Amino acid sequence: MSRYFDEEKNLKSALLSDEALSEAKKFVVLRHDNKVDTNQSITSAQLRKFYNEFKGLEKRLDFAAKNPAEDEAAFKGVLPLVKMVKSKVAYAWGAKKVPLPFAKWLEQHVDAINSVKDFRAFLLHFEAVVGFCYGLGLKNN
Repeated sequence: MSRYFDEEKNLKSALLSDEALSEAKKFVVLRHDNKVDTNQSITSAQLRKFYNEFKGLEKRLDFAAKNPAEDEAAFKGVLPLVKMVKSKVAYAWGAKKVPLPFAKWLEQHVDAINSVKDFRAFLLHFEAVVGFCYGLGLKNN
């Protein structure tokens, strides 16, 4: 079964709600006083960097596909760049720029993206995660 879709091939609603909130809580760690623990949390700059990376790939896909029927063919040209994000997040983790839970989460999702539908579903999930991260108190830096 797909990571993103149910048996009827509908997007799993939990990806945009409960699951996204659960993941955000791993990336934005709060101290006992409910302030963000900057030593354990992802920075807004790194979160935006990776989110914008995927949004840029979405723009490439949209530019290459003149209509929705061409999406899958155009995605074949974008897929290698999606998979390359694993090396970028590995580098960021090695340089101590992102926390391990974020690096693992992103690697798992990159592995799960194998079609244009997966890619677009992941983008929605990532958008929800970003929203929850800011809702938990992540500040722009």
